[in-house]
Amino acid sequence: MRRFGVSLPDELAQEVDKISQELGVTRSAVVAQAVSSFVHTYSQHLRDGHRCLGAVISLTEGVEAASRIMEEYKDLIANYSHMHIGDRCLSVFVVHGDGRRIGEFLMGLSERAARTLFTPLE
Repeated sequence: MRRFGVSLPDELAQEVDKISQELGVTRSAVVAQAVSSFVHTYSQHLRDGHRCLGAVISLTEGVEAASRIMEEYKDLIANYSHMHIGDRCLSVFVVHGDGRRIGEFLMGLSERAARTLFTPLE
């Protein structure tokens, strides 16, 4: 087993603590499960040379938050839907192309969004 430090926003760290208490496991177990899930998705779908089809859902504070990254990766976006939910924006992208570039799009979008989810479809 290898140990290393991870910095999390306070809100996320509190959620990890809450989940670990509710499940009766350590914080490390919760974080390890989350990282394992991400690594599985990445290693199976978001790698160089893999043709990937997937859906990305993103919640942002405004459309401007996603505009620049959308322009940079427009060749991957097969379809895009945008709606307003209160004062936030929900965007749904259907992406298709090289898995590595989809991963870059996903990470760039995640940096600008309150929440971003990726679901590989093939």
